[in-house]
Amino acid sequence: MRSGFDRFVGTYLVIDHKPNKEEHSRLGITVSRRYGGAVERNRFKRLVREAFRLSRLEIPQGIDINVKPRSMAHQATLRGVLEDLRSLVN
Repeated sequence: MRSGFDRFVGTYLVIDHKPNKEEHSRLGITVSRRYGGAVERNRFKRLVREAFRLSRLEIPQGIDINVKPRSMAHQATLRGVLEDLRSLVN
């Protein structure tokens, strides 16, 4: 693992995060081809972006967040991703 990152594993997500020098939090999403085709990868990214948007006020400010899918993420709903994101980052 890269130094300075904290890693948290949830039902659908693996989240690495570390402090940044900005006043806001930033989101990164990493989905490899191993996860599936372009349709599956893009669906996962849309779910994560929407969950991040809805959680903006609850996520601590000034952190960089990188999200990766777990194998269970294929069955993920917005609610599941939202719960994972909120519980793992806070």
